[in-house]
Amino acid sequence: MIDKASFKSLEKATKDSFFKQKNLIKQVLAGKHVNCRICHQVIVFEPPKKDKTGVVRCKKGCTDIELDMS
Repeated sequence: MIDKASFKSLEKATKDSFFKQKNLIKQVLAGKHVNCRICHQVIVFEPPKKDKTGVVRCKKGCTDIELDMS
């Protein structure tokens, strides 16, 4: 069983991660030059294809965020 303090810590980490990803997506879609924090390559937006899923990713795939464009 998870205690209250551990759950609160997990909740905070999840919230922080969400807002960091949201900010990264905003910057990429605004055309700003953003590097992957792991491999330091440029993160780009790949527009949706047939499946209606756009992707924000680096060349190596360290950063790989799918965007539902429907």
